[in-house]
Amino acid sequence: MDPRIAAAIDQSVGPTLVYDLRAIEANLRAIAEAARAAQIQPLFALKSFPLAAVRALAAQCLDGFDAASVDEVRAACAVRADGVLSIVDPGGAAIAQARTASAGRRVLVGCETVDQVRAAPPHCEIAVRVSASLTGRDPAIGALLDGSGHRRSRFGLDERAAVAELVHAAHGRPVGIHLHHGPVTATSGERFVATARAAIALFGEASDGRAPGFVNLGGAWHGVADLRAACAEIRAAFPGIELFIEPGRAYAANAGFACGRVLASREAGDRTVNVVELSRVCHLRWSQPELVAPAPRAELRRKVVVLGPTCYEEDVIGEWTVEPAHVAERVVLRNVTGYALAWNTGFAGIPAASVVTVD
Repeated sequence: MDPRIAAAIDQSVGPTLVYDLRAIEANLRAIAEAARAAQIQPLFALKSFPLAAVRALAAQCLDGFDAASVDEVRAACAVRADGVLSIVDPGGAAIAQARTASAGRRVLVGCETVDQVRAAPPHCEIAVRVSASLTGRDPAIGALLDGSGHRRSRFGLDERAAVAELVHAAHGRPVGIHLHHGPVTATSGERFVATARAAIALFGEASDGRAPGFVNLGGAWHGVADLRAACAEIRAAFPGIELFIEPGRAYAANAGFACGRVLASREAGDRTVNVVELSRVCHLRWSQPELVAPAPRAELRRKVVVLGPTCYEEDVIGEWTVEPAHVAERVVLRNVTGYALAWNTGFAGIPAASVVTVD
């Protein structure tokens, strides 16, 4: 572990989230370089990392922001006066804020209803939200249950008539597509290509063969091992269309850690059960944490289950094979996302985690 991170963890008291700003900046620059090499514009999803220092880094490294609330629009405007601002608010309250966000920047407003299109100020471009469930390849993609028994994304439109209404309501303004890929993690550019191709075809059917002015491919990039290759694949598939991406968790790769004391321990058959200060439901949301511990010696290794402190059955952080002595007093986790900070909360007397940044 980097000595800077180790020192911050050693000094922590109570449940703590630790973020390495150097690693975050390196991620921002690497993702921007990979995207721009394929003439794709990288944006920063503000909801993915609500930390002022990270917003400032994103303003330096990327082409703009994605905002999903009035407060996020204000945060984007406070940190940068130009670039692209994509506003996608399912409730619609942030759309009116676009009036004050227009000076010096390009504003794209994501819409699912005609009322949202009409509420968008005239200078704004319209991004029709199209459902990522169009391809039918991800039956567990979202929260809405359809007649086939499959689940579809709660975001976006998938009927020609509905898309046509929004295109018509735009009254000649620039119109593009915004996609939300949901909880199914992509591992290559192929999934984005398939979804975008289906969305572009639907848009064409709804607008008498017209091509969208741009396509925002949204997030879910953290599972793509070779982002440069994926971006090149996507650009080759859509050579004439302006493209945006909005990675969230990918910007936090190898930069987020969590630590907490062991509060109680007991033996349960073939494994040890440790209850710790950290809670999955309070402090580690939308993260897949990994235990930081040395490789165990064969004669001392044992399964250790790490549980959160809440009286909630599903507050289980994970199970690892380690030497129990290495996790007897405290556990340290890596692969903690910026979303963990966004969801960080207290519950039933359990405090929210402290947040520490390391330069």
